Amino acid sequence: MAVFALATVAAVSQRDILSNLTASYDASMRPGQALEGSCAAEAAPDRVNVETDVSVIHTINQVSKSYRLDGYLIASWSDPRLVFDASCQRLHFGAMKDLGIWAPQLNFPHARSLTVGGGSGKMAADGESVYIHPDGKVDWIRAMHVEMYCGGFSFGKLPYDIQYCDFSIASLGSSPQDLELYWLVNNEMLQMKVDADPFTSGEWAAHPVSRQSNQSIPILGIPPALRNPLGATCTTSAVTMCFSLTRSSYTSSTLTILVAVLLVLASWSGFFISPAAAPARIALAFLCFLMVLNNLNAVYRSLPQLQSDDRVWLSDFLIGTMVFNFVALLEYAAVNAGMRLKANQISLYRANLDKQDKPDKPASKFALPSSVQRRLADCARLDEVMRVFFPLAYFLYMGIMYAVLPLYPHNEGCIGI
Repeated sequence: MAVFALATVAAVSQRDILSNLTASYDASMRPGQALEGSCAAEAAPDRVNVETDVSVIHTINQVSKSYRLDGYLIASWSDPRLVFDASCQRLHFGAMKDLGIWAPQLNFPHARSLTVGGGSGKMAADGESVYIHPDGKVDWIRAMHVEMYCGGFSFGKLPYDIQYCDFSIASLGSSPQDLELYWLVNNEMLQMKVDADPFTSGEWAAHPVSRQSNQSIPILGIPPALRNPLGATCTTSAVTMCFSLTRSSYTSSTLTILVAVLLVLASWSGFFISPAAAPARIALAFLCFLMVLNNLNAVYRSLPQLQSDDRVWLSDFLIGTMVFNFVALLEYAAVNAGMRLKANQISLYRANLDKQDKPDKPASKFALPSSVQRRLADCARLDEVMRVFFPLAYFLYMGIMYAVLPLYPHNEGCIGI
């Protein structure tokens, strides 16, 4: 009971301190303007330090070019109007909206969906804390769940690609002359944290590349015709971070390549099956062709709509593999045609021997096949040639494809806002 009473007194004391601080407080004025005593444009810009404590990066979607992350959004700034007696270590409140103090309006450019602590409706999320320190420093911590668009996805080198994405936090409604945003944690500290506990999501691993503070970026959604008349109000301060997404070496795409090679070897094994076993030869070649085609369609389904001039290494590799399997199917057709022509040659030759002692019969009826027919009949021996040259040609094709892999289009880094 005593503990409860003390906690109640402490809470009341916090409210009393805040009430005294905000008695003549104008929440519509930022701290820099309050120091100047007016909303003059020449007031010094306020600095807000922001940070994202990311718990997990997940749901990386190639088709929609987006990713999701969960964590905490941290904002910290100094407000001289909130300086109070240091006898109280700090003030702690559960929500910002009821305090009546100035707070920066932060947004995420290119966010497709956002839920953040302190929001309302669809933007509401559990988790928010506000700390006011005796020196006037304010720490605002909120839980966040955000889906971001990543325009840096480039699939030319799939599955050996590295994707680059931008993550930005901007100040909504404030120009760089009013508000400056800076990262709270420097690049070295962030890299140490990621190295100790890297972000992974299925086949992807995320690594920070670079971070920049106080970047002036255009406000999205303003028509270009209005940007010049509006001037500085068309830009805002932002912090940006570029991070890379690297695929795991054991992914479905790598497995697709392995399966494609095995299916070509399966087609090659058909050259050792007797040509007389027509159902087995045809089924083997046709199934291998269809399975590679199915894998190719699966690759296209995992990618966004591509332009006609967009080249993807994996799709080109599978198309070439599919052609090899189709060649195996055509090869059996040629072998079968050669076998039938050779059988006809033998029949005609035997018939000619049987009729040699009957001169009254027309000789042309029993004439040997033409040179063209004899050459077609040689196709019956095509299996012997394909057993050697088919695998050599395919492995040569693989070598060429891997040699031209660096020539496929890809991004070397983040493309920016």
